[in-house]
Amino acid sequence: MPAAKRDVRGTVWFGRTRSSVASTQHAATSTASDHVPNNQTLSHATSGLTGLPPQPSAPNPAPRGILVQNPWEVYEPRACIYYGRIMVLARHRKNKASLVHIQMQAVERSAIEMCVQMIDRLAHRSIPRLLDIFQYADRFLLVWEPFECTLHQALVLSCHIAESDVAQILWPVLKCLEFLRGQSRELVSLTPRDILFTEEGEIKIAGIENSRQVDPSRADAMSSTFNALRSILDKIMLRNGSTFTWSQEIRSFKSALAKSTSARCLDNLVQHTFFGQVTGEGGLKILVELVNRTISHEITFPPEDSFAKTGLLGKPVEPSTT
Repeated sequence: MPAAKRDVRGTVWFGRTRSSVASTQHAATSTASDHVPNNQTLSHATSGLTGLPPQPSAPNPAPRGILVQNPWEVYEPRACIYYGRIMVLARHRKNKASLVHIQMQAVERSAIEMCVQMIDRLAHRSIPRLLDIFQYADRFLLVWEPFECTLHQALVLSCHIAESDVAQILWPVLKCLEFLRGQSRELVSLTPRDILFTEEGEIKIAGIENSRQVDPSRADAMSSTFNALRSILDKIMLRNGSTFTWSQEIRSFKSALAKSTSARCLDNLVQHTFFGQVTGEGGLKILVELVNRTISHEITFPPEDSFAKTGLLGKPVEPSTT
């Protein structure tokens, strides 16, 4: 049995050859607006399903079908990736250029259905697209569009992160938070591992399915989110070292973020002059390339059959029909 491979990002590669993480296929992203219609779904699966009940204020889209079949007949698993949660990088068996991330959830069907309904309703361009849902064995498998790396991985680069890149990273995060506020929701958590980079140099935010209801009029609304943003900005700025000279604009934004205590403060952050340097789509493509070139290294790992014993790819049993 051929050995699997692992690189320093925690990716375990199945089979003899290593697929290129830097070359993934993504569906076109809507540019008309930040909010995407309900028939286009955007989100990324994380462990646990919390805050699931859909809001009554917005109409639910038509229920999405769950495919009761073996997903590995459609997709070929190529690597097991751990970036704070376990995902399987897979490619379509007929269209080899089509890559996806697959996550398994061992939960009740009702929980998956409620989760998917919320994902479909809270569609936004800053959230990865949910492509399909499979029921196989005693698990549900969520198929997502792929991403290249996370901000957590970008923070290990030996080179400085440009100030314009900081703006490109934070801007879609704020726009996503602004959208969620309009839906009376907020993210349960936000860390560098939840900020995803696509091949095209765009930002996606993980964890929408774990968002929770919030009353934007409350004085402390979104206070935990602002604390998380401050922590992320501190990590980015510290990455460049204490002697690095930052502009007045980013220091002013950091000060405004430090004073943000309620959901109303988000308006001032979105309108801050620091984001005047945001160039639009694809502004982070060079940074993504640097991350992939820096962290991609192979080492020997246990044989492929060891993964089957851990149950990462699921076990073939009769699927539930209830």
